Amino acid sequence: MPTPFMHMAVAHRLSEDAQVPITIRNDVKAAWGAFLLGNIAADARVSSGLQRADTHFFEYQAIIDPPATLTMLSRHPDLRHGKVSTADQAAFVGGYLAHLVMDEVWCMDILYPHFGREWADSRTRFLMLHMLLCYLDERDYHTLPKSDYAPLHNAAPQHWLPFIGDLDLAVWRDLIAEQLAPDHDSRTYEILSKRILMPADEMAAFVHDEQRMNESLWQNVTPETVAGVERTMYERARQVLIDYYDERI
Repeated sequence: MPTPFMHMAVAHRLSEDAQVPITIRNDVKAAWGAFLLGNIAADARVSSGLQRADTHFFEYQAIIDPPATLTMLSRHPDLRHGKVSTADQAAFVGGYLAHLVMDEVWCMDILYPHFGREWADSRTRFLMLHMLLCYLDERDYHTLPKSDYAPLHNAAPQHWLPFIGDLDLAVWRDLIAEQLAPDHDSRTYEILSKRILMPADEMAAFVHDEQRMNESLWQNVTPETVAGVERTMYERARQVLIDYYDERI
């Protein structure tokens, strides 16, 4: 699934997108730390031990129906825009919903149709999926300003979610924020290396080797395919943010 820095890059695009009403853009900018945290919060399960379905509201499957956003708000109606208690919580939940729709699209449009095909053995496809994630994550990490560190680090959840506790959110917040701090770097290779049992430096060398990426990844899952899916992810994230603030979901 998309990495935290991919989600944060989308948060930035949403905050500047002229197709997002200016009132919504102003609201998320005024609560920028909360909005950034919302965009990455679903993955707090990584540090909290929660089950993925409890934070993402869908299981890995080829078709996700009903949408995770509807499932979340149906189970927790107090998170609807008209019910939340503060502007910070609203921005946080709006970001959280954007995260969910991005992950849905990734699952249905990348994971199953492209990495579910047998263009290589399952181990190779698993490795190439993570090389793709590292490639996209590294691209997006370098677009993020170091100035994101302070608002994200200072975001202070106050019972913003009934299914992830404030402490678990804070642990995840700090893990991501510290990678944006001055004199710090991304730890994505280090973190994902544990998942695929490959040294981080070998992963980085692979991703930075254009010939190996072409031969092992891009000829099977093309850059054009990935770019098209990313457009869909962004468009869905933008629409769900607008719908949330307009109380259409």
